Amino acid sequence: MALSTETLHAKPRTAAGTRACRRLRAEGLVPAVVYGRQVAPEAIQVSQEELDEAVRRRARMFELEMGKTKEVALLKEVQYDAFGSEIIHADFVRVALDEAVTLTVPIQLKGTPKVEHAVLQQTLGQIEIECLPKDIPDAIVAMVADMQIGDTFKVSQLTPAPGVKILTEPDVIVAALTAIEEEVAAPAAAPVEGAAAEPEVIGRKAAEEGEEAEEGEEEKPKEKKKE
Repeated sequence: MALSTETLHAKPRTAAGTRACRRLRAEGLVPAVVYGRQVAPEAIQVSQEELDEAVRRRARMFELEMGKTKEVALLKEVQYDAFGSEIIHADFVRVALDEAVTLTVPIQLKGTPKVEHAVLQQTLGQIEIECLPKDIPDAIVAMVADMQIGDTFKVSQLTPAPGVKILTEPDVIVAALTAIEEEVAAPAAAPVEGAAAEPEVIGRKAAEEGEEAEEGEEEKPKEKKKE
């Protein structure tokens, strides 16, 4: 499924620097820059709410509206804060609808291998492709349902949509199915011949000897007093 183009309202940004960017974010705006197509880079600001909602929908293509001016741009990079929850900067690159663009898209694993005691590991999360803006896919799907233990799924096994060219090396591994190593319980140590049935508790022997000594003292006849 190709990505749709979404409208994003933008305004030129004149203030620069860390403090100015903080003020913009406090006002619900995101500092950004748009460049490409042999045009000088331009500092802009966009609505944080609009951009955040679009990114959540995996939007990549935008029609930037700056007053009466409109231009199609590809969202190239998004920077988040330290907590990964708030967008603090965005980069857009101008594109022409009739010219191919190079970008990365996520790889989505589809299907569940019908193998017991195995774990599926995805080792490659995104892939580089080239296509026209109208053909940019939401993701590249990897069908992994038929994998067996020891199998690997490589880039060469991916099937892109028409008009999409994969640029990542074909031998790169996307996913692997490996066996789960079962923990084997260590055998219990055999009892030593002649050993006590239960461990001796420190102090027990001394206590028992003390008890025997007390019993022995009780059994001794009392001496008669001399008149």
